[in-house]
Order: sequence, then C-alpha cells, then structure tokens
Amino acid sequence: MKAFQAHAKGSTATAETPRAAAEKFFKNFPDRRKCSVIEGAVDGPFFTIKYGRKSEGEWPQSWKDITKKTVDTLPA
Repeated sequence: MKAFQAHAKGSTATAETPRAAAEKFFKNFPDRRKCSVIEGAVDGPFFTIKYGRKSEGEWPQSWKDITKKTVDTLPA
C-alpha cells in the first residue's frame, strides 16, 4: 500500500499523503522543528522505500526540511 513517512532523528509518522504524514508527525512530536517526508509502501509493520534507476524514473518523491509553517505546501 502506497504511503508517505515523515521522519527526523528516530521519530516517524506514516500516512496516505505527504501533508497528512507531516501533520501527524508534528502532532505526535510537537517539540520537533522540522522533518523530511519520503514516498514508500507499508508492508505489514514495515515501511519500505523502493529505489530504481534514474533512466526509468522510479525514484521516490521526497521533501526535505519541512517545518510547521511549510506543511501546507505539501500535496494533500
């Protein structure tokens, strides 16, 4: 199942959209200032990221240095 994970220094939150993952991250960890979000898949208890070749265009989407003020810029 396709999902997005927001992460920073051992803290993670996973949701169906990048914005929802970042919002969940800052709700669960209000003391964190920023996070990064990456596309992947939920496989049981695991979050997996699939990397491909650049020529095939299979790189996962990602956003770095997301703050509470920039969460609204992520796709819903």
